[in-house]
Amino acid sequence: MAVVDLDPGLTAAGPAAIDAALADALGAPLLVRFTADALAAGDVRALRAWFRNAPVATMGIGAAPPDLRDALDLWVDDRTRADRLAAGFERAPLAGVAAALLARVAPTGVWPGLIAESTTYSMLQGGPEFAAWRASRAATPADDTDTPRVRVDEARGHHVVTLTRGARHNALDARLRDELEAALADAAAHDTRPIIVRGDGPSFCSGGDLDEFASFPDPATAHVIRLSRSLAWRFHQLERRLVVGLHGACLGAGLELPAFAARVIATDDARLGLPELGLGLVPGAGGTVSIPRRASRRVLLTLLWDGEPIDPYRAKRWGLVDEVVPPTRLDDRLHEVADTLG
Repeated sequence: MAVVDLDPGLTAAGPAAIDAALADALGAPLLVRFTADALAAGDVRALRAWFRNAPVATMGIGAAPPDLRDALDLWVDDRTRADRLAAGFERAPLAGVAAALLARVAPTGVWPGLIAESTTYSMLQGGPEFAAWRASRAATPADDTDTPRVRVDEARGHHVVTLTRGARHNALDARLRDELEAALADAAAHDTRPIIVRGDGPSFCSGGDLDEFASFPDPATAHVIRLSRSLAWRFHQLERRLVVGLHGACLGAGLELPAFAARVIATDDARLGLPELGLGLVPGAGGTVSIPRRASRRVLLTLLWDGEPIDPYRAKRWGLVDEVVPPTRLDDRLHEVADTLG
Protein backbone atom coordinates (compact mmCIF):
# COMPACT_ATOMS: atom_id res chain seq x y z
CA MET A 1 0.00 0.00 0.00
CA ALA A 2 1.61 3.25 -1.13
CA VAL A 3 -0.70 5.58 0.84
CA VAL A 4 -0.52 5.64 4.64
CA ASP A 5 -2.94 7.52 6.92
CA LEU A 6 -1.31 8.00 10.29
CA ASP A 7 -3.21 7.87 13.55
CA PRO A 8 -3.76 11.49 14.69
CA GLY A 9 -2.25 10.76 18.08
CA LEU A 10 1.13 10.02 16.52
CA THR A 11 1.55 13.61 15.43
CA ALA A 12 1.14 14.93 18.95
CA ALA A 13 3.62 12.30 20.16
CA GLY A 14 6.27 13.72 17.81
CA PRO A 15 8.59 12.65 14.99
CA ALA A 16 9.98 9.65 16.85
CA ALA A 17 6.49 8.14 17.07
CA ILE A 18 5.93 8.81 13.35
CA ASP A 19 9.23 7.15 12.48
CA ALA A 20 8.29 4.13 14.58
CA ALA A 21 4.91 3.82 12.87
CA LEU A 22 6.56 3.94 9.42
CA ALA A 23 9.58 1.77 10.24
CA ASP A 24 8.31 -1.37 8.55
CA ALA A 25 7.37 0.53 5.38
CA LEU A 26 10.38 2.81 4.96
CA GLY A 27 12.23 2.02 1.77
CA ALA A 28 8.96 1.73 -0.12
CA PRO A 29 7.59 4.78 -1.98
CA LEU A 30 4.97 6.26 0.33
CA LEU A 31 2.47 9.10 0.49
CA VAL A 32 1.88 9.80 4.18
CA ARG A 33 -1.29 11.73 5.03
CA PHE A 34 -2.01 13.77 8.16
CA THR A 35 -5.18 15.49 9.37
CA ALA A 36 -4.86 19.19 10.09
CA ASP A 37 -6.30 19.09 13.61
CA ALA A 38 -3.73 16.49 14.64
CA LEU A 39 -0.90 18.54 13.19
CA ALA A 40 -2.03 21.60 15.11
CA ALA A 41 -1.57 19.64 18.36
CA GLY A 42 2.06 18.70 17.70
CA ASP A 43 5.47 20.29 18.28
CA VAL A 44 5.59 22.62 15.28
CA ARG A 45 9.36 23.02 15.15
CA ALA A 46 10.02 19.29 15.35
CA LEU A 47 7.31 18.53 12.81
CA ARG A 48 8.66 21.09 10.35
CA ALA A 49 12.10 19.49 10.55
CA TRP A 50 10.62 16.03 10.02
CA PHE A 51 8.60 17.12 6.99
CA ARG A 52 11.60 18.86 5.44
CA ASN A 53 13.74 15.73 5.62
CA ALA A 54 11.16 12.95 5.26
CA PRO A 55 12.03 10.41 2.51
CA VAL A 56 8.31 10.16 1.70
CA ALA A 57 5.70 12.38 0.09
CA THR A 58 3.45 14.17 2.59
CA MET A 59 -0.10 15.50 2.44
CA GLY A 60 -2.19 17.44 4.95
CA ILE A 61 -5.99 17.23 4.93
CA GLY A 62 -8.09 20.13 6.25
CA ALA A 63 -7.31 23.74 7.12
CA ALA A 64 -3.54 24.11 7.23
CA PRO A 65 -2.14 25.44 10.53
CA PRO A 66 -0.29 28.68 9.68
CA ASP A 67 3.02 27.46 11.10
CA LEU A 68 2.90 24.33 8.94
CA ARG A 69 1.33 25.75 5.79
CA ASP A 70 4.52 25.52 3.77
CA ALA A 71 5.97 22.40 5.42
CA LEU A 72 4.04 19.54 3.83
CA ASP A 73 4.32 18.76 0.16
CA LEU A 74 0.62 19.25 -0.46
CA TRP A 75 -2.48 20.45 1.38
CA VAL A 76 -6.07 19.66 0.40
CA ASP A 77 -9.32 20.82 1.95
CA ASP A 78 -11.28 17.60 2.14
CA ARG A 79 -11.03 13.83 2.17
CA THR A 80 -12.64 13.40 -1.26
CA ARG A 81 -9.95 15.48 -2.93
CA ALA A 82 -7.27 13.77 -0.87
CA ASP A 83 -8.47 10.35 -2.02
CA ARG A 84 -8.50 11.40 -5.67
CA LEU A 85 -4.91 12.61 -5.47
CA ALA A 86 -3.85 9.52 -3.54
CA ALA A 87 -5.32 7.30 -6.25
CA GLY A 88 -3.35 9.26 -8.83
CA PHE A 89 -0.19 8.94 -6.78
CA GLU A 90 -0.61 5.17 -6.58
CA ARG A 91 -0.37 4.87 -10.38
CA ALA A 92 3.39 5.38 -10.04
CA PRO A 93 4.47 5.89 -6.43
CA LEU A 94 8.19 5.89 -7.22
CA ALA A 95 7.70 8.81 -9.58
CA GLY A 96 5.25 10.43 -7.17
CA VAL A 97 7.77 10.46 -4.33
CA ALA A 98 10.57 11.56 -6.65
CA ALA A 99 8.51 14.57 -7.73
CA ALA A 100 7.74 15.55 -4.14
CA LEU A 101 11.39 15.34 -3.09
CA LEU A 102 12.51 17.22 -6.20
CA ALA A 103 10.08 20.09 -5.61
CA ARG A 104 10.40 20.29 -1.83
CA VAL A 105 13.38 22.65 -1.77
CA ALA A 106 13.64 25.38 -4.39
CA PRO A 107 16.83 25.04 -6.47
CA THR A 108 19.56 27.67 -6.17
CA GLY A 109 18.89 28.67 -9.77
CA VAL A 110 17.19 27.57 -12.97
CA TRP A 111 20.15 25.64 -14.36
CA PRO A 112 20.77 23.64 -11.15
CA GLY A 113 17.04 22.93 -11.09
CA LEU A 114 17.11 21.62 -14.66
CA ILE A 115 20.08 19.41 -13.84
CA ALA A 116 18.26 17.97 -10.81
CA GLU A 117 15.10 17.42 -12.85
CA SER A 118 16.95 15.68 -15.68
CA THR A 119 18.87 13.50 -13.24
CA THR A 120 15.64 12.41 -11.56
CA TYR A 121 13.92 11.88 -14.91
CA SER A 122 16.78 9.72 -16.17
CA MET A 123 16.80 7.68 -12.97
CA LEU A 124 13.10 6.96 -13.45
CA GLN A 125 13.70 5.98 -17.08
CA GLY A 126 15.70 3.09 -15.67
CA GLY A 127 12.97 2.17 -13.17
CA PRO A 128 10.16 -0.40 -13.15
CA GLU A 129 7.27 2.03 -13.62
CA PHE A 130 8.59 3.42 -16.89
CA ALA A 131 9.57 -0.08 -18.00
CA ALA A 132 5.98 -1.23 -17.43
CA TRP A 133 4.67 1.65 -19.52
CA ARG A 134 7.13 0.91 -22.34
CA ALA A 135 6.12 -2.75 -22.31
CA SER A 136 2.48 -1.76 -22.66
CA ARG A 137 2.93 -0.07 -26.03
CA ALA A 138 4.81 -0.46 -29.27
CA ALA A 139 6.48 2.49 -30.93
CA THR A 140 5.28 3.30 -34.44
CA PRO A 141 7.42 5.15 -36.99
CA ALA A 142 6.47 8.77 -37.55
CA ASP A 143 4.74 9.40 -40.85
CA ASP A 144 5.86 13.03 -41.15
CA THR A 145 9.62 12.73 -41.05
CA ASP A 146 10.12 15.16 -43.95
CA THR A 147 7.63 17.76 -42.75
CA PRO A 148 9.00 21.01 -41.28
CA ARG A 149 8.27 21.36 -37.58
CA VAL A 150 8.63 25.14 -37.16
CA ARG A 151 7.85 28.26 -39.19
CA VAL A 152 9.35 31.68 -38.44
CA ASP A 153 7.68 34.92 -39.55
CA GLU A 154 8.02 38.62 -38.87
CA ALA A 155 4.69 40.29 -38.13
CA ARG A 156 3.71 43.62 -36.57
CA GLY A 157 7.26 44.17 -35.35
CA HIS A 158 7.58 40.81 -33.62
CA HIS A 159 9.22 37.47 -34.27
CA VAL A 160 6.52 34.80 -34.58
CA VAL A 161 7.63 31.20 -34.09
CA THR A 162 4.92 28.69 -34.99
CA LEU A 163 4.92 24.95 -34.31
CA THR A 164 3.77 23.34 -37.56
CA ARG A 165 3.32 19.69 -36.63
CA GLY A 166 -0.40 20.28 -36.28
CA ALA A 167 -1.49 16.87 -37.57
CA ARG A 168 0.28 15.35 -34.53
CA HIS A 169 -0.96 18.05 -32.11
CA ASN A 170 2.60 19.43 -32.23
CA ALA A 171 3.92 16.48 -30.24
CA LEU A 172 7.49 17.30 -29.31
CA ASP A 173 9.90 14.93 -31.05
CA ALA A 174 13.66 15.39 -31.41
CA ARG A 175 13.28 17.20 -34.70
CA LEU A 176 10.71 19.67 -33.37
CA ARG A 177 12.89 20.24 -30.32
CA ASP A 178 15.93 21.01 -32.45
CA GLU A 179 14.07 23.21 -34.96
CA LEU A 180 12.39 25.18 -32.18
CA GLU A 181 15.66 25.69 -30.34
CA ALA A 182 17.34 26.87 -33.54
CA ALA A 183 14.48 29.26 -34.34
CA LEU A 184 14.59 30.80 -30.87
CA ALA A 185 18.38 31.06 -30.94
CA ASP A 186 18.24 32.80 -34.33
CA ALA A 187 15.61 35.26 -33.12
CA ALA A 188 17.67 35.99 -30.03
CA ALA A 189 20.81 36.62 -32.09
CA HIS A 190 19.32 39.25 -34.40
CA ASP A 191 17.68 41.79 -32.09
CA THR A 192 15.78 42.22 -28.84
CA ARG A 193 12.24 42.31 -30.20
CA PRO A 194 9.50 40.27 -28.49
CA ILE A 195 9.06 36.68 -29.60
CA ILE A 196 5.63 35.08 -29.95
CA VAL A 197 5.39 31.29 -29.79
CA ARG A 198 2.20 29.62 -30.97
CA GLY A 199 1.03 26.41 -32.61
CA ASP A 200 -0.79 25.44 -35.80
CA GLY A 201 -3.56 22.87 -35.81
CA PRO A 202 -5.93 21.79 -33.03
CA SER A 203 -3.39 22.09 -30.16
CA PHE A 204 -0.45 24.15 -29.02
CA CYS A 205 1.54 21.08 -27.95
CA SER A 206 0.33 17.74 -26.63
CA GLY A 207 3.66 17.01 -24.94
CA GLY A 208 6.50 14.72 -25.86
CA ASP A 209 6.09 12.34 -28.78
CA LEU A 210 5.22 9.08 -27.03
CA ASP A 211 6.65 6.99 -29.86
CA GLU A 212 10.07 8.48 -29.16
CA PHE A 213 9.55 7.96 -25.42
CA ALA A 214 9.42 4.25 -26.13
CA SER A 215 12.70 4.23 -28.07
CA PHE A 216 14.98 6.44 -25.98
CA PRO A 217 18.73 5.72 -25.57
CA ASP A 218 20.08 4.59 -22.22
CA PRO A 219 19.22 6.94 -19.30
CA ALA A 220 22.74 8.35 -18.92
CA THR A 221 22.98 9.29 -22.61
CA ALA A 222 19.45 10.70 -22.54
CA HIS A 223 20.43 12.89 -19.58
CA VAL A 224 23.35 14.42 -21.49
CA ILE A 225 21.23 14.98 -24.61
CA ARG A 226 18.42 16.53 -22.58
CA LEU A 227 20.72 19.12 -21.02
CA SER A 228 22.81 19.86 -24.11
CA ARG A 229 19.68 20.58 -26.17
CA SER A 230 17.54 22.06 -23.42
CA LEU A 231 14.52 23.97 -24.65
CA ALA A 232 13.75 24.81 -21.03
CA TRP A 233 17.05 26.67 -20.71
CA ARG A 234 16.42 28.51 -23.97
CA PHE A 235 12.92 29.54 -22.87
CA HIS A 236 14.33 30.75 -19.55
CA GLN A 237 17.06 32.77 -21.26
CA LEU A 238 14.43 34.51 -23.40
CA GLU A 239 11.62 34.62 -20.86
CA ARG A 240 11.34 38.44 -20.67
CA ARG A 241 10.81 38.55 -24.45
CA LEU A 242 8.44 35.61 -24.76
CA VAL A 243 4.67 35.63 -25.20
CA VAL A 244 3.15 32.18 -25.67
CA GLY A 245 -0.32 31.41 -27.00
CA LEU A 246 -1.98 28.21 -25.79
CA HIS A 247 -4.94 26.40 -27.31
CA GLY A 248 -6.27 22.86 -27.37
CA ALA A 249 -4.06 20.28 -25.67
CA CYS A 250 -1.23 21.87 -23.66
CA LEU A 251 0.23 18.86 -21.90
CA GLY A 252 3.64 18.01 -20.48
CA ALA A 253 6.18 20.11 -22.36
CA GLY A 254 3.23 22.05 -23.81
CA LEU A 255 2.71 23.51 -20.34
CA GLU A 256 6.19 23.29 -18.83
CA LEU A 257 7.95 25.40 -21.48
CA PRO A 258 5.32 28.18 -21.67
CA ALA A 259 5.49 28.50 -17.87
CA PHE A 260 8.92 30.11 -18.33
CA ALA A 261 7.53 32.92 -20.53
CA ALA A 262 6.88 36.49 -19.46
CA ARG A 263 3.25 36.23 -20.55
CA VAL A 264 1.02 33.27 -21.36
CA ILE A 265 -2.32 33.75 -23.13
CA ALA A 266 -4.72 30.81 -23.38
CA THR A 267 -7.88 30.32 -25.39
CA ASP A 268 -11.01 29.16 -23.60
CA ASP A 269 -10.72 25.71 -25.21
CA ALA A 270 -7.24 25.05 -23.81
CA ARG A 271 -6.63 22.02 -21.58
CA LEU A 272 -3.52 22.09 -19.42
CA GLY A 273 -1.99 19.14 -17.60
CA LEU A 274 0.96 16.98 -16.63
CA PRO A 275 0.43 13.34 -17.67
CA GLU A 276 3.98 12.15 -16.90
CA LEU A 277 3.11 10.12 -13.80
CA GLY A 278 1.11 7.78 -16.03
CA LEU A 279 4.41 6.92 -17.71
CA GLY A 280 6.24 6.49 -14.42
CA LEU A 281 8.12 9.77 -14.89
CA VAL A 282 8.34 13.30 -13.54
CA PRO A 283 8.19 16.34 -15.85
CA GLY A 284 11.28 16.46 -18.03
CA ALA A 285 10.90 19.70 -20.00
CA GLY A 286 11.65 22.05 -17.12
CA GLY A 287 8.27 21.87 -15.38
CA THR A 288 9.63 21.14 -11.92
CA VAL A 289 11.39 24.50 -12.19
CA SER A 290 9.03 26.64 -14.29
CA ILE A 291 5.72 25.72 -12.67
CA PRO A 292 6.78 26.35 -9.05
CA ARG A 293 8.34 29.67 -10.16
CA ARG A 294 5.18 30.77 -11.94
CA ALA A 295 2.59 29.20 -9.63
CA SER A 296 3.73 26.94 -6.76
CA ARG A 297 5.11 23.50 -6.04
CA ARG A 298 1.64 22.51 -4.84
CA VAL A 299 0.21 23.32 -8.27
CA LEU A 300 2.95 21.16 -9.77
CA LEU A 301 2.19 18.16 -7.52
CA THR A 302 -1.58 18.55 -7.86
CA LEU A 303 -1.39 18.49 -11.66
CA LEU A 304 1.09 15.61 -11.66
CA TRP A 305 -0.58 13.36 -9.08
CA ASP A 306 -4.08 14.00 -10.39
CA GLY A 307 -3.08 13.51 -14.01
CA GLU A 308 -6.22 15.13 -15.46
CA PRO A 309 -6.04 18.37 -17.47
CA ILE A 310 -7.60 21.53 -16.08
CA ASP A 311 -9.47 24.27 -17.92
CA PRO A 312 -7.80 27.64 -18.60
CA TYR A 313 -9.89 29.49 -16.03
CA ARG A 314 -8.57 27.31 -13.22
CA ALA A 315 -5.11 27.63 -14.76
CA LYS A 316 -5.47 31.41 -14.54
CA ARG A 317 -6.56 31.24 -10.89
CA TRP A 318 -3.53 29.07 -10.17
CA GLY A 319 -1.15 31.45 -11.96
CA LEU A 320 -0.27 29.21 -14.89
CA VAL A 321 -1.70 31.59 -17.49
CA ASP A 322 -2.18 35.34 -17.46
CA GLU A 323 -5.26 35.75 -19.65
CA VAL A 324 -8.02 33.69 -21.25
CA VAL A 325 -9.45 34.80 -24.58
CA PRO A 326 -11.74 33.38 -27.29
CA PRO A 327 -9.86 31.51 -30.04
CA THR A 328 -10.66 34.25 -32.53
CA ARG A 329 -8.85 36.79 -30.34
CA LEU A 330 -5.67 34.84 -29.68
CA ASP A 331 -3.42 36.10 -32.47
CA ASP A 332 -4.36 39.75 -32.02
CA ARG A 333 -3.98 39.52 -28.26
CA LEU A 334 -0.54 37.92 -28.56
CA HIS A 335 0.67 40.88 -30.59
CA GLU A 336 -1.00 43.40 -28.25
CA VAL A 337 0.73 41.84 -25.25
CA ALA A 338 4.04 41.57 -27.14
CA ASP A 339 3.83 45.34 -27.77
CA THR A 340 3.99 45.87 -24.00
CA LEU A 341 7.28 43.95 -23.82
CA GLY A 342 9.05 45.91 -26.53
